[in-house]
Amino acid sequence: MIKKTTWKVGALLVSLWATMALAQERAGVSTKYKALRCAPPMLGTTWAILERDGANRQVEPYLSSLGQGEAGTGAIISPPFVIGDDTITFSLCGHDGQGGGRGENYIALADARTGKTLMKTMAPGNDAMQERSWNVSKFKNRKVRIQVHDGNSGGAYAWLGVGRIDAGPALKVNFRQGMPKNWERPQRAAGVRYEHVAGGIPFTRNPLAFTLIPSNGTTEFSCGFPAKRLYFLGCTVLGGRAPTTYGGIEIHYRTGSPDVFPLMYGFTLDGQDKLLSRSKAMYLHPSGDPFQHYLVIAPRDEVIEKIRLVANPARGPIPRITAITCETMANSDRLMSLPETAPPAEEAAWIASHSVSADSPELGPIMEEIRKAHRMPSAAAQSTILFRKHRLDGAFRSEGVAVADFDGDGHLDIAAGNVYYAGPDWQMHPLFGEPKEYNRKGYSDAFLCFADDVNRDGKMDLIVVGYPGQQTHWLENPGKDGGVWKKHTAVPRTGNESPMYVEVDADGRRELVFMDGARCALARPGKDPYRPWTIRVIAGDGDPGPGHGLGVGDLNGDGRSDVLIPNGWWEGPADKGQLPWTFHPAPLYGGAQLCVWDFDRDGDNDVVGSSAHAYGIAWCEQTPSGWRTHQIDNSISQTHALHLADINRDGLMDFVTGKRFWAHNGHDPGSYQPAVLCWFEQKRKDGRPEWTKHQIDVDSGVGLHFEVVDLDRDGLLDVVTSNKKGVFFFQQVRK
Repeated sequence: MIKKTTWKVGALLVSLWATMALAQERAGVSTKYKALRCAPPMLGTTWAILERDGANRQVEPYLSSLGQGEAGTGAIISPPFVIGDDTITFSLCGHDGQGGGRGENYIALADARTGKTLMKTMAPGNDAMQERSWNVSKFKNRKVRIQVHDGNSGGAYAWLGVGRIDAGPALKVNFRQGMPKNWERPQRAAGVRYEHVAGGIPFTRNPLAFTLIPSNGTTEFSCGFPAKRLYFLGCTVLGGRAPTTYGGIEIHYRTGSPDVFPLMYGFTLDGQDKLLSRSKAMYLHPSGDPFQHYLVIAPRDEVIEKIRLVANPARGPIPRITAITCETMANSDRLMSLPETAPPAEEAAWIASHSVSADSPELGPIMEEIRKAHRMPSAAAQSTILFRKHRLDGAFRSEGVAVADFDGDGHLDIAAGNVYYAGPDWQMHPLFGEPKEYNRKGYSDAFLCFADDVNRDGKMDLIVVGYPGQQTHWLENPGKDGGVWKKHTAVPRTGNESPMYVEVDADGRRELVFMDGARCALARPGKDPYRPWTIRVIAGDGDPGPGHGLGVGDLNGDGRSDVLIPNGWWEGPADKGQLPWTFHPAPLYGGAQLCVWDFDRDGDNDVVGSSAHAYGIAWCEQTPSGWRTHQIDNSISQTHALHLADINRDGLMDFVTGKRFWAHNGHDPGSYQPAVLCWFEQKRKDGRPEWTKHQIDVDSGVGLHFEVVDLDRDGLLDVVTSNKKGVFFFQQVRK
């Protein structure tokens, strides 16, 4: 909490900047800086699950009204339940004003029908949890609710916390497991009220709004004008952990892809009212308010359609952003005037060097500096293998890549959607005259790419799998003389997100493994490669056909390839003409590529899989009694592509994966966390496999399919990716 002396100093500072603001307002109106008009916030959203108490100490997760700071107020109400036991016990901490007695912060038992208060316990006046109980024997069989209230808007001794509630079988709550379902958080509109915050950069804010981001975690503001810079006031998070990301800022333009900026503790967020992370990587500057800083974003030179502020309440506190100032000469009904001002030379120089843009600063060194400042181990520590990052293109071309010698010069090239990059200099060559760029807020027509000489003319062609349910086509290579690549239909409809192009039946030819509607199928060119490919449906009537997760490998050890999905696997038949294949149900893990290998070296093959739109990577052990799932990692979300490879050439199979950035346009768990790319090194302990995660990059990730290949032919495996972040080549180097 803020002590009395600190609070008095703070009050004097607040009074000082309020006086300065009034003087500047009388002096004139700024033509350069204008406040973005923000709708009145909703109040009553201060409750959150936190792991810090009022003194900012680490504690067990609990329900706290510090979600909007000590000044935050509001109520939270349980679903109705029927009292069945004689006693209700609970743990409570916090304060009801200095010395108590305010009657504003309490937990109560109320009649569910009338709302009448039956029992009440005030905040105990202690930062540590206190055990309390009610004798409710006289209320047995009555339908009631638990109500927790914080009505004290003061800046000190003004918060309440609940650790657990035990009302018998009818209601048991342990907030270490997160916010319970169906708990109500009543809200009310704050009303329109504005005050100026003076300083080098002026702001206008609603003093009743602790943050512009509501309890559901998302808000947006219409713009319709260009801006040289955008200034975000506040940029704090209660109890932040370095370098955790708690949300993001999206800048949407009238044309083109949006820019997305992480709200990361230690970079664009700091500790609330307590500067806990003053590392060199902190991109925050003091404002006229002694308790808030500001972040500077330099948008593209385009008309800004809207600004979205996004947080994920389920995975941490909501970041505090209280006002947005736009540096623009435009006039708009979305903008409000600000007092005339100009930042001092030193502050102006800081702004010029610390404006965050889509391409600067590079996130990797930022995160390393945050780790160093917080005495955390380096992400690159304990690895003898490093990767040098080459960004070939910043545009969204495709969610997959193919590597082959497309121009016939002896060097490997990289193809992504409708372009290829010629090695070794990586000059881009459009396949259809003009390169096509997709909007990051949406999807491409190039989900996966594969290279093959489809028409057997000696030139490598490109196979492009489109949006799920749409066409897969192949692009005919015109040869060294160049020209437009001809487009031919391969499969009229490809119905899932992770098709594979692999050899299935050991005849020396690869096939497309995919879902033909809801049926698993194989497709390959016929005698005339220019006609649609021949499709063989291997699934029988009633077999499952999910849209995520697909793999090929020998699961039963008969020397033939089987086809895997998360629900089970189709057994490759001895008779290649047999249809359908026999399906075996099995609880396999994964939603992207399912990769087959004998990880525990017990003579049968196992499966490793990842999560397309959630957190989690695991391997499934095949045992005589069935399948056993073992978690490998739960720190990366949207691992929508996975590739087996022996990265360090030690004879043990490793794997590479990473985040598919904005897989569902920001709506998946962890969407605003860094777009990491990692390789997991397999080691063995007591004959069992273990994996060590090694970070390759933090600002690229994977798409739906990528390549692990010795691209520069130096004997070391490299990684090539393409997604909404661009097209990348990661060159393996040794220390």
